[in-house]
Order: sequence, then C-alpha cells, then structure tokens
Amino acid sequence: MTDHPTRASGDADATDLAMPATGAGGNPRLAAALAGRYRLGRLLGAGGMAMVYLAEDRKHGRAVAIKVLRQDLAESLGRDRFLREIQLAARLTHPHILPLYDSGEADGILYFVMPVMQGQTLRERLVARRSLPLDDALRIAAEVADALDYAHRQDIVHRDIKPENILLHEGHAIVADFGIGKALAAAAVGDATVTQMGVMVGTPAYLSPEQAAGDTLDGRSDLFALGCVLYEMLAGELAFSGPTVQAIIAKRLTESPPAVTDRRSDVPAAIAAAVARLLTRDPQARFATGAEVVAVLRSTPISVAVVPAEPLKAGKSIAVLPFSNVGGDPENEFLSDGLTEEIITDLATVQALRVISRSSSLHLKDTTKGMREVGRLLGVRYAVTGGVRRAGDSLRITAQLVDTTNDEQLWAEKFSGTMADVFDVQERVSRAIVGALKVTLSSTEDARLAERPLRNAMAFELYLKAQALVRRYGASMDQVLELLQRAEAIEGPALPIRALRAYVDVMQMRAGMATGPEHLARAEAEALSLVREAPQAPYGYALLGYIAYERGDLATTVRQLSMALERDASDADATFFLGIAVEAAGQVERAIVVAHRFIEADPLSPMAGILLGSVYWFAGRPAERLDAIEHAAMLDADNPIVRWTLGYTYALLGRVDDARRQVDWMLRHAPAMPYSAHLAGLVLALEGRKDDALGALAGIAAIPFDAHLTFHLSEAFAMAGAHDVALRLAADAVERGFYPSTFIERHCPFLEPIRGTEAFARVAARARQRVAEFRG
Repeated sequence: MTDHPTRASGDADATDLAMPATGAGGNPRLAAALAGRYRLGRLLGAGGMAMVYLAEDRKHGRAVAIKVLRQDLAESLGRDRFLREIQLAARLTHPHILPLYDSGEADGILYFVMPVMQGQTLRERLVARRSLPLDDALRIAAEVADALDYAHRQDIVHRDIKPENILLHEGHAIVADFGIGKALAAAAVGDATVTQMGVMVGTPAYLSPEQAAGDTLDGRSDLFALGCVLYEMLAGELAFSGPTVQAIIAKRLTESPPAVTDRRSDVPAAIAAAVARLLTRDPQARFATGAEVVAVLRSTPISVAVVPAEPLKAGKSIAVLPFSNVGGDPENEFLSDGLTEEIITDLATVQALRVISRSSSLHLKDTTKGMREVGRLLGVRYAVTGGVRRAGDSLRITAQLVDTTNDEQLWAEKFSGTMADVFDVQERVSRAIVGALKVTLSSTEDARLAERPLRNAMAFELYLKAQALVRRYGASMDQVLELLQRAEAIEGPALPIRALRAYVDVMQMRAGMATGPEHLARAEAEALSLVREAPQAPYGYALLGYIAYERGDLATTVRQLSMALERDASDADATFFLGIAVEAAGQVERAIVVAHRFIEADPLSPMAGILLGSVYWFAGRPAERLDAIEHAAMLDADNPIVRWTLGYTYALLGRVDDARRQVDWMLRHAPAMPYSAHLAGLVLALEGRKDDALGALAGIAAIPFDAHLTFHLSEAFAMAGAHDVALRLAADAVERGFYPSTFIERHCPFLEPIRGTEAFARVAARARQRVAEFRG
C-alpha cells in the first residue's frame, strides 16, 4: 500500500485549486473524467499503488483528496468487486477512522475520495522525534485500537496498519485506508495475487506472521501491526528490521523483539506486557479484540517525565558533561567550564562524531543522573566525564569515556600540565578521546584541533560569560561589553571577541532595544573585516547573516548562515537565525527540518525548544509542540524571549489566563522590552479591554522595529480595533522581510478582524509574491 498523503502541506494555499482543470496535477485524462464532480488540483503524493490529488468537490464546495489506483494495477482487478468492497468500507463511521466520501470508475480509472486532513502522519512525528512521550504513545495506540475494534466488528480487517496510515489531526489519531487492502485482495483476478501484480498489501516491518505466510486473516493480524507501531512509538526503533524484506519476514517468523523496557526504562510493566502480547507469533495468544487493548492502555497509570524520552542513538554520538571542579575552590570554576567548552569545540570539528552542544551539556552540571539516563536524555551513545584539580599553577585533569548503553567505562586517563599550557593539555584530552573512539582524523580536522582562537584561560572565561548573557535577550548589554573589554585587555583583539561585540549590536536590534541604523552599519563593517581576515572561520559569515535578517533580506540570510554552518556546524546562534529566517520566508517544511536538527544537536537548549515550538505556529498547529516551548521555559525561566514565546503560544491557543501570567512576568522583569508591550497589548485585547490594549501599545506603532516585531504589533493593533494601524504595520512587515503567506492568510487568528478587506487582500497577495520570489 502507498503512504497516505490525504492532507494539505503547511504552505498550501488557495492557488492549489485554481489551476486549469485540464492540466491539473499533470493528469488531464483524470481531470476531464471527473470534471463534472471535482476540479482537480495539484498532486499531493504518490506511491507504489496510487497517486493522491488535491481537488475541489464542486457540489459541496470543499477540498478533498482523490486517490487514484495505478493504471496497471487497476487493469488487473475485478473492478466491480473492488468497488463493492470500497462501498462496504465507506459505511464505516467512527471518530478515529478517515471517512470515504465517494468512489467509482471514470474512463477506466479507479478512484476514491477522502477529506483533506491538516496535521502530520505518525510517521512524520516519529521521524522528527524518534520516540514519543509515554502518554502520547498510549493515547494514539488506544485510539487506533478503538478504531480497529469497531472495524473488526463490521468484518473489515485493515491489513496495513503502520505510522504512514495513522494521521494526527487536532491532536487525535485518524486511521486511513480502511477497507482498501481487503478490496485489493478480494478483487485480484483469477489466480493472481496482489503481490504478483507488483504490490504488497501490508508493509514488511508491520506484517503479522500469518499475513506474511499468506494465511487467512482476522482482526488479530491488525493488532499485531498495532503492537509493532506501539513498540516503535515507545522504543524509537522498529520491532522487526533487516537488510531485505525476506530477512524482516524471516525474523518475524522465528524471533521476538527485545522487551520494550530494554529500550526505555519508564515504560510500565503492564504496558510492556501488553506490547509483548500484541507481538506474539501465535494469533490465539494475542488480545482477541481491540477493546481489550484499549482497556489495558487506558487503565494503566503512568508518570509523565518532564523531558520526553528519546532513544539512544547508534554510532559515534557523544556528550561531554561539565568537568567537575575538584577541590571546590570557586575561583577555579571557570577553568573546569572552559575546559569542557574547548573539548566540545574540538570534538565538533570531527565529522565522524555527532557532538551535543555546550548548552545542553551545561544543564547536566553536577548531575546525579546515571549514564544510561544521560544517554537516553541526550540521545547519545557515549559520554565523557572528568575533573580538574588546580594547585597553584599546576593542573591535573582526569577524563573517562563511558558507553551509556551499559554504563561501561571504555577508557580513562590522567593528564598533567600547568596553567600556562592549559589549552595544550586540553588538546591532548580531545585527541585521546578521538583515539579511544577509533576515529581517524583528516588533515583538516587535525589542523583544526590544534587551533586556539583564544589562548588565555581567564579571557576565555570572560568571553563565555558574555556570550551566555547575549543569548538572554533582556540582559544588560553594558555588562556584556564590559566583560568583552576585560577579555580583550588580556587576550588582545581576537576574532571571537570582535565577532561577539558586533553580535551585541545585532541583538539590540533583534530585541527591539535599539532601532538606529548605526548599530547594523557598525556590525557590518566588522563582519566584512572578519571575512577578509579569516575567510575559513565562521564569524564574519554568521554576522552578515544576522544583519541580513534584521534588514529583511532573507535570501542573503540563508546564504550567509549556510556558509557559516559549513565552517562550524555546531553554531547554535547561526542555526537559530537560519530557522527563524526560513519561517519568515514561509518555508514551513524547511523550518521544521532546521528546528529538528537544532534540537537533535542541542536537546536541552531553550532556544532550540522555542524554535521547534514556533515552527508549528506557521503550520497552523500551535499546540503540536507546545511541550517544547514549556520545557524551554523550565530550562531558562528568566529569559524574556522564552517567556514571550510561551505567552504568545498560549494566546494562539486561546489560553488567555496562561498568556496573562507570562505578560505579568515580562512587565515585572523586562518592562522596557518592546516584546513586553506587544504581548501585554495582545492579551488585553483578547480580554476585551481594547482601550487598555491601545494604551499598552501607545508610542511604539511608529518605531521602525525589525519586520518580525512589526508583524506581531500588527496583530495586537488588529485585535484592539485599530485596523488602519494594523494594516499599515502588516504591509510594512511583508515589505521589510516577514511574509509567511499561509500563516498571514489562514492560520493567524489575530488578523481575523482585518481579513476580508481590500487592503488585507493586497497584503496577502504581496506575501504570496514574496514567498514565490524567495523560492525562485
């Protein structure tokens, strides 16, 4: 069976259905055959069995998905029998089953019609997250089991339960393709089987043993497949895998997968037993009905972890945990933190390694968690731990490499040196870790491992403190500049210090704390100097990307940040700006990819969490990763931009009281920040206090903020009733570099008061035009 793309992508718009019917989706024959009932749009997806088109149901004025069987397959079927079976499936009415609106034959083409769903498939969710939070996995499995129980009582076996056929719509599971597998099997002509026609009904990783053997099936076959899906949601890996279809099927017939608790420790024993029973090779030993599965899944008490569990990553993935300050002298704390940072930087230059970023590692400073839990939390196979002891100018460093899958120490060593050669000692530690992992360095990697942009340990500490403050948005930039001045007095005008000073100018613009052109001009001059002086370093390119974002030139932003990330793939700031740039350009799917890469490299980074959560605003699904934003707020509760992101998400969801709490925090802790005024005005308007909202927004409507903040101000003014101001700001935001057209036209609830006006139509049309220009 094919994957089931019965959903419009996050950036689909009305133009998808406005194309001429004769050329729609590249299938003029189908368009002509269905012209009386449906107006065909673009191709949504294709697989080995069928193609799926977006279309308009002319009679009901609604968008639908039309699935068309492959022509050679259709010619191999008994068409009347196939359509009769489809009609039986169309009678299924259940909240967790995707309904069939229509089916038929037109000009020799077999088709059936379904609603277009908004949201992800479960496969997309698993690609993004690998495993799911325990409560989510059990809820989805219970809803699928409920759907199966209903269908089985109607004598319909699905035959192809898999993550691709489970849609996640409005937070609930919807099972697609019910009855299609049975119809294909029943309609095979003569002695031919569907497999002999070139299509396997069922997917190898989820086939029950009896289905793989070609035996007669009942509902327990679907329950086996559901067990495979539940195992994957919990463990983050397939229950049955192999290099070939034959190997997978052979394993299914002869082996049982490892217990799910071997892969994930927070799974309750009752759930682990239910999974094992679902995956029993003997159908008689499985649950008899889906209702029995629902009862177990919904009655088992669970404790939900704050951080969703992630499975361990295979391969050479590694985290360097903060080295301990042996002896506890607070004056030496900078030394242990700086050493940790340098080792992370060193290892990140080695392409064969996937290294967790510094911010996530620092969240585990002085942790009491065991290595197995650390590995699961960060998604890594290996962890480095160690300690630093200083006595006068003498140093003693210990380091250990641990396999987190079994808490086994693989390597340990002691290193001695002095404060004068501290970074040389650190380089020896890094090289020893690389050697213990049996990685061979290229000549470029070997050279990079020897590079030292900052050579003085005290200057390096001052630089790290300044960098951490800059990322907090609301921090005092005077304090940052004072730290950098002290570092430069020790180290001289080193490249990282110069780059961070220029970044301060950019971040003041980003936070709305400065609006004059001199800030970006000063930063740009430094960026160009850095590119000339150090073309192989990332600093200048990253700065040019940040500056282009503030100026609204998103194409240049993406180009420059991509060049920076080619030189330093671990640059968290460059990754964050790349993500918000493609968001602003309306590239939702690309932004999701960037966000997931960021969270994979830096799973405990608050900025990674808010990027991941904000992406789903633009897809029209703000609830989908609210957990990532709430977790970011737990990790960095004093960061104003994290608080604003959380409050804005609550506002999108209509949770006004929760949004109000974030407003109150921001007004107490960051009253001068324009984002505080924006969120206050927006929430006051949502509370019905429009005059108070306009009062909160007074004085900032005419300030030339960057396009992002300008757009959000337009939302607040729209909700407060100042429609002319809102339209002017929205138009200005689109012109100056914020134009996610689908969000503007459809998904943003705060623009509803100005939708339908001619002025808004012009704004929306210009946003679509800019998206098209960016793609070009």
